[in-house]
Amino acid sequence: MNLYQEIQKALMGVEIPKAHRSLRDLVEEIAVDGGRVMLKLKLLPAYASKSQLRTWAEQAVRSVPGVTTVEVSFVQSQAAPPRRQPQAIHPTKQLEFPQIRHIVAVFSGKGGVGKSTVSVNLAVALAQQGARVGLFDADVHGPNIPNLLGLNEQPRVQDGKLLPIYKHGVYAMSIGLLVGGGDPLIWRGPMISKAINELLDTTAWSDLDYLILDLPPGTGDAPLGLAQDVKLSGAIAVTTPQEVALADVRRGIGAFQKLGVPIWGIVENMAYYLCPKCGHREYIFGQGGGEAEARRQNIPLLGQIPLDPKLRAGGDAGVPIVIAEPSSPAAQEFHKIAKAVQERFNSLDKGA
Repeated sequence: MNLYQEIQKALMGVEIPKAHRSLRDLVEEIAVDGGRVMLKLKLLPAYASKSQLRTWAEQAVRSVPGVTTVEVSFVQSQAAPPRRQPQAIHPTKQLEFPQIRHIVAVFSGKGGVGKSTVSVNLAVALAQQGARVGLFDADVHGPNIPNLLGLNEQPRVQDGKLLPIYKHGVYAMSIGLLVGGGDPLIWRGPMISKAINELLDTTAWSDLDYLILDLPPGTGDAPLGLAQDVKLSGAIAVTTPQEVALADVRRGIGAFQKLGVPIWGIVENMAYYLCPKCGHREYIFGQGGGEAEARRQNIPLLGQIPLDPKLRAGGDAGVPIVIAEPSSPAAQEFHKIAKAVQERFNSLDKGA
């Protein structure tokens, strides 16, 4: 067996965690010059970073007798030029999901406003109302859906597709199920968009009434790129009442509108604290900010979620509040939002 074959064998023996592929599958080119080996690899961003792939490849090839130097490079995709303003353009190839009736994005202008909590409880509430629901965690830097749903197992692979995990009546998929819980994802814009699209497209979604997309916060490449690459029926904005959050969500609404995505409404999270003993409402983050912004934007205020320690506790335990405390004010608000979404979808299906 010559050196070239030994290198291939070494790469074949390195399995990429959770991707069910070996490093050999990513080889674009192998060049051997004496003991110097030059590898060109294709990126697989949904499963490993560039630094991880380089480390694994270097370790594998250096183990081959006769190899003295290993140089690893990658096939780079053509990066899109930076955009000052989001453009309402159609991508070269949109992802298509004919088995899904409607896809709705849940977004926020900034992190920390409870967007993932809203996404999870909305999805479960829709399922409790009889809908077939999927939930996709597109927030690659903060994939919280596994924790909020109590997901611990890895997705299985069938016919080259990842099977979403069924929990609490919802079919869920998250990048957090494919990487270690404490592993940081140090990715830049184009890599993030590619990873999100690859994971979304390689998931074996069944026939669904709704697929809820929990988008990354802000108006960067990831959320706006996905808005262009997937045909969205609509989007829901999540904010808290204070002006600093409203200013950010205002920019997000404007960006989605420029992309031609209908904004169905605003959800005001942490709207007030409801005293469990006397029923008094304390507006910790200000009063009526979400409602005023909805009027300003001429879009519905879908609901006002109160601050509730049980909402936090349910999220930590992996049991959404619509299941853990179905009669609580927060759970009732989520069902109100789900009902409004159902009515909007039904009107779209009827051509209204």
